[in-house]
Amino acid sequence: MADLSVAQRAALAQLIAACPDHLLSQLEALAAAMTGDRAWALRDMVEVEGLDRRRRDAAFAPLTPLFRRREDGLDGLSFPASAPARLWKLARRNEPELLPQLDRDDELSRMVADRLCLSAASAVRDQGETLWPGASADQVAELAACFDLAGLARRSLAFLETWLGRPGPEATAELKLALRQAASIAPDGAARLMEIFFAHLADARMMLRLVALATPAAGRETVVGESELAVFVDRVVTALAHRAAEAAAFDPTAPGADAALLKADLDWCAETLSEIDMTLPLRADSAWGKAVRQARVKIGLRLSELFSAAEKAAGKVLPVERTAMAGRMTRPAPRLDEAVDVETAARAKALAAVVGLVRGPATVFGCEAERRQTAEGLTGKLATWADEALERLNDGEAADEGIARKRIALTAELLGLIGAREAQRTVRRRLTVAGAPPSVAVEAATSGASRRRA
Repeated sequence: MADLSVAQRAALAQLIAACPDHLLSQLEALAAAMTGDRAWALRDMVEVEGLDRRRRDAAFAPLTPLFRRREDGLDGLSFPASAPARLWKLARRNEPELLPQLDRDDELSRMVADRLCLSAASAVRDQGETLWPGASADQVAELAACFDLAGLARRSLAFLETWLGRPGPEATAELKLALRQAASIAPDGAARLMEIFFAHLADARMMLRLVALATPAAGRETVVGESELAVFVDRVVTALAHRAAEAAAFDPTAPGADAALLKADLDWCAETLSEIDMTLPLRADSAWGKAVRQARVKIGLRLSELFSAAEKAAGKVLPVERTAMAGRMTRPAPRLDEAVDVETAARAKALAAVVGLVRGPATVFGCEAERRQTAEGLTGKLATWADEALERLNDGEAADEGIARKRIALTAELLGLIGAREAQRTVRRRLTVAGAPPSVAVEAATSGASRRRA
């Protein structure tokens, strides 16, 4: 079979270069399964492209996160995703003999990578408009300045995990030294280096630890607020206010509402508040302090409203009627002949789920005591109603056993949603044997106890 022509190779080279990484690996597997001279040529071209990309990724590794948007949606320094490929061609053009060194992982390979990043910085300054069409002069200058810091960032990122944990004096000194070195490279180099660190952090809240580590403990909030590092605290506090507003506006009874989304927002806000309290205590009268307090209060008030609504909703699915006692005396008893209303039941379940889901974060928002009181009150109310309803069912007082069982099963489900698992199991077990002959009931209860012990 004939080899690829010059035109075919040029077309394939453009196609391969345009393939994203995941498609390139698929193309490589496809070429490996083919036979013939052209297949071998295609395989060689794909392998060469893959090797070139690995070398590019190794050289540009400190800046790679800057070429994609943050998954959490927070603001951050970023550049076009297409820039690295264009920059790499210019950076490696004059010194191709250095590229094989990038296949290793040693000090020499890091020196070569740093040199190539400096070449990329020069290429940005020389051909910025071509590399980044439509970019302003400030944007081009920012991209070049980031490549100036790539070598320092490469060395500093080795300490990132230590800085986020329990850094000792030596690790703290390394961070402050890195920031001083960045400032010596450019007047705003320290803030730019922190932007690179921020891009490497999937959890933006961890940036608060770096900010705190980089500033003195005395008067930390004031120092940070007057420095270039204030932007990172602003981002976290803004995100906190946004997610707190989303949590406060969440209606668990709305069609299609997912209580898990509320739980995710509350967990994130609670963890963020805890992180702020631990790493950067704020003054009550500061702008940040007021924003944080407002977020905490807003969520706390909303949770209180939901707890109250849960009690009312549960009451509507527990119908009662007056039954005669001795003489003219009557007492309220569960009503078993009323069919379960789907919408009312759905509302009760949605609100009960909130009571159970927010057990952890409610403490941070100052309403755990209210949540616990609501859960205990609902547990007593639901369990008592179910107990009396089961007695009436066993006594044959239910006009429609099917309706009665559905109503009692609903109380068991609500008990489970608010976290009363033991009470839920008791109701379900008793409902299973309700109305059965005594011998069958005893046998079922015994087998159920045996399964739990197992």
